[in-house]
Amino acid sequence: MLKIRFALFASMLFISFVIKAQNAVKIDIGAEFGLPSRNFAAISNIGLGGSIKAEFPIASSFALTLNGGITNFFGKRNQLLNVQDLTYAPLKAGLKYYLSETFYVEGQLGAALALNNGQKTLFAWSPGLGNIFNLSGKNKLDLGIRYEGWTGKNESMTFLNTSSTKGFLGVRFAYVFAL
Repeated sequence: MLKIRFALFASMLFISFVIKAQNAVKIDIGAEFGLPSRNFAAISNIGLGGSIKAEFPIASSFALTLNGGITNFFGKRNQLLNVQDLTYAPLKAGLKYYLSETFYVEGQLGAALALNNGQKTLFAWSPGLGNIFNLSGKNKLDLGIRYEGWTGKNESMTFLNTSSTKGFLGVRFAYVFAL
């Protein structure tokens, strides 16, 4: 019974924050570029993808974010290696804090769902920062940079990627729709 009361209280508190928030819900669609780091760079040079992010204001400077997309890291190929592409669908939730009207810091947690055979779902985490640039009307451009890590052990390619984290520097360009 205590859990039900707590869940109801938390839901009512969350709804009151959303109602009091002065900002509108934002949806953005973006292109993503990933530059693998450390051991992950041994099996891929670049990753490309796309994502959709929703931002729900919970206070004047805080927002809850939900992010989903698809990212493909192209496997290295030469005379010695023929590494398969690694394709994942990262699904993350997080918090965004605006330090000013346009500049923000953000942290997200979630899962990177493997779309390749022989790969496993990985724990995804990403701290980052970004800036919103105003366009015409309510629409905006979001430029974000983050370090993203996908943690978990995959059995294949362990001699090339001995780390349990696939880390990369991510850059995201997104068009923001204000609702």
